[in-house]
Amino acid sequence: MEATEKAPVLEITGLEKNFGNCDALQGVDMIIPAGQITGLLGPNASGKTTLLKTIAGLLQPTAGKIKYFQNAAHGPQSRKTVSFCPDTLAFPQWMKVRDAFTFYREMYSDYSQSRADELIRILELQNIQNKYVNKLSKGMKERLVLGLTFSRETQVYLLDEPLDGIDPVGKMRVIDTIIAMKPQDSSTLVSTHLVKDIERIFDSVFFLSKGKIVFSGNSETIREEKGKTVEQAYLEVFTSDNIQLSDVSGYNGSSKARPNSREDVNESSI
Repeated sequence: MEATEKAPVLEITGLEKNFGNCDALQGVDMIIPAGQITGLLGPNASGKTTLLKTIAGLLQPTAGKIKYFQNAAHGPQSRKTVSFCPDTLAFPQWMKVRDAFTFYREMYSDYSQSRADELIRILELQNIQNKYVNKLSKGMKERLVLGLTFSRETQVYLLDEPLDGIDPVGKMRVIDTIIAMKPQDSSTLVSTHLVKDIERIFDSVFFLSKGKIVFSGNSETIREEKGKTVEQAYLEVFTSDNIQLSDVSGYNGSSKARPNSREDVNESSI
């Protein structure tokens, strides 16, 4: 069965999240089928982390629905469906790298030792098993958290800014790992503002601005039909005073994206 014909692993409808008077998410709609790596792109403070935390069940939405494989459950139960890689993760002072993998093995029933072993090899974590996690460099800690995230065999992988603050070699290692772990019957959603570094791995993208999806499309359609890289489309959307959104929402449908409208947006071709 082709990827575009698969049932969505994640479907979000009218999602809103308010923090007092702050509207962090405003009517977000997304449909993501199995077997894809999807980019959630936007500048800092656009709502990316809030959206991922809400999908992961760490935040309760103010309104809207989140479905996982057609299951409407949200909250603690959704954590069995979602493996979340946060941009920062606190570890106990006593925890060593090997202890972190042991914790995941005991915590999650979907933990796969074979996947963990492969990830330790790919991410070159073999020689730091006895090091304290909190003494690792930011780049090495990012590798560890990524390895822990993908050590689970689940339906949705959420990666929050996995390239932020790490060196070019570390970025390549992280990107190669995301590709190597590309799921067949699940999906990976990656948030980032470092579009140029990672755009080549995305099957589809969503642009998030001030809590709203302002653009969405299939990456190849953007390149082939619009003659732009994803980064060029991103810069045009986020640097233009007169933001013009392509009707790339009518691209070939492989991400089944449904972009929101925005008051200051003119709907025309990029």
